[in-house]
Amino acid sequence: MKFSTFSVSFRACEFRSIWLLTFFVAFTLISLEGCSRGPAAVHVPEVDPVESSKQAFELYDTDNDGQLSDTELAACPGIQMHLQLYDKDSDGSVSQQELEEQLNSLVSGQIGVTSLRIQVRLDGRPLPGAQIKLVPEMYLGDDVNVAYGTTNGRGTATMDIRDEDSPASDHGLLGVHYGTYKVEVTHPEASIPEKYNTQTTLGYETEKGNPSFVLNLKSR
Repeated sequence: MKFSTFSVSFRACEFRSIWLLTFFVAFTLISLEGCSRGPAAVHVPEVDPVESSKQAFELYDTDNDGQLSDTELAACPGIQMHLQLYDKDSDGSVSQQELEEQLNSLVSGQIGVTSLRIQVRLDGRPLPGAQIKLVPEMYLGDDVNVAYGTTNGRGTATMDIRDEDSPASDHGLLGVHYGTYKVEVTHPEASIPEKYNTQTTLGYETEKGNPSFVLNLKSR
């Protein structure tokens, strides 16, 4: 009888040991799997400098001379305001090769989003409540998204891409994609001329190490 009791106790102990070992192994595997996943990588927009430069010339080289003149660049203010970065030979215009080189420099860092603050001043004064929209140039493709911002009491807006326009990995991030943009500014109360919105002449291009810029608008 004593031998039988010992046998049952031994089997029960053996069963508990096997169960505990199985639980420990399963828990360890689950923990390792969770750790290995980590946070999702931030999405980096795909921009092909060669194809984008071709598209830009189809859009803006209206006289088909293989150069974007200052007159033609009025339709692409983001390039026009950074002409010194594009015009490597200082001839006052931009060739397709020059455009391709600058685009390559712009996106080579493979950065997903970058922070950007914009201050809006109207007739020399900060403009609270201004609504800013950064519209990427069409030649960059569909992967570079529109960014939005509303100025605070100091006339400054932190620009952001809406979550519904972004992959899940970018939700909650504040920033804009590297690229060249048209800038549109409107206001629910103040009168803003069309040259700053529907017929905008404002442009912007992201700059490494420069997370802010100022828009100086005039009411007339």
